[in-house]
Amino acid sequence: MFITAASTISYQPTFRNPGFSMQLKALSNSSQLLTTDYSEFISALDRRRMSQVQKTSITCAMDCLHQAGIEQPNAIIVGTSMGCSVNIKNFLDKIFDAGEGPLSPTSFIVSTHNTVAGQIALLLKNHGYNMTYTQNTLSFEQAMFDAILCCDEGVSNVLVGGADEEEESIYNTRVRLNNETLVLASGASFFVVSNVKTSGAVCLLNVATFGLVKDTSIVLQEFLDANNLSAHEIDLVLFATNDKANGEGLPFPPGKLIDYQQLAGTYYTNSAFALHYAFDILTVNPHPNFGDVKTILIYNNLLPENLGLTLLTSEPT
Repeated sequence: MFITAASTISYQPTFRNPGFSMQLKALSNSSQLLTTDYSEFISALDRRRMSQVQKTSITCAMDCLHQAGIEQPNAIIVGTSMGCSVNIKNFLDKIFDAGEGPLSPTSFIVSTHNTVAGQIALLLKNHGYNMTYTQNTLSFEQAMFDAILCCDEGVSNVLVGGADEEEESIYNTRVRLNNETLVLASGASFFVVSNVKTSGAVCLLNVATFGLVKDTSIVLQEFLDANNLSAHEIDLVLFATNDKANGEGLPFPPGKLIDYQQLAGTYYTNSAFALHYAFDILTVNPHPNFGDVKTILIYNNLLPENLGLTLLTSEPT
């Protein structure tokens, strides 16, 4: 399977900026989302009714399709943990203000988790497979796994993304993750996954998710064994944890470990940012920061009980 295009709007200079992996700096609490001119992708009338996560997601999705030279994807799949969280809060506020009386259905429609995937399909007039996954910190990996299944069944290309926006007041992210030092953020990343290799594509070797994990080291070793790899064959590991251990305990040298949360900020689908980061590293070879990188593992253990693993390579298959 191949990733043939990628697009991200984040707190970093990622959008339409090949080679951004050479320019990243750790975020701070003063960091802001780097938006773009949405008018190229969304009409003024539509933009007026959209939340930030809708605008960033749709823009990345359209940019991705443009990169891949695709007018209509065969499937649209989105992973989001919190959905349109700002709209959800507004909807709940309206319910409270109305004393649980009648409300406009629009407030509900734009607050559902599948709003992003549905809006992309509406704008494209796409009637293909459309799915949204909401599995907490594994939402994006589940979406990617479904994209792989679609391609295995003969679908030629899938538009797949991960997106979440910051809304601390109703989700208590820092409390949920038991870490008050986290830089809360938002972001949207979209990709075209295809079973046909194109110029500049990166090979997606495997995606796997694990819940109720008691020993991540055992799960990781089984994953590597299943892919006929040893730890020393992994050139770079992009990881996220919330235990403040900074990757300690992972069976990789410290020089191979990159905490992508410091770059993306914390939101439940920030592993989508990590995937674009890995994609960019693999397409700049040799990389001035990391050298000759051919195989990258994304290790998403943001929640202690969840583990998402994504394996990429620039090697031809």
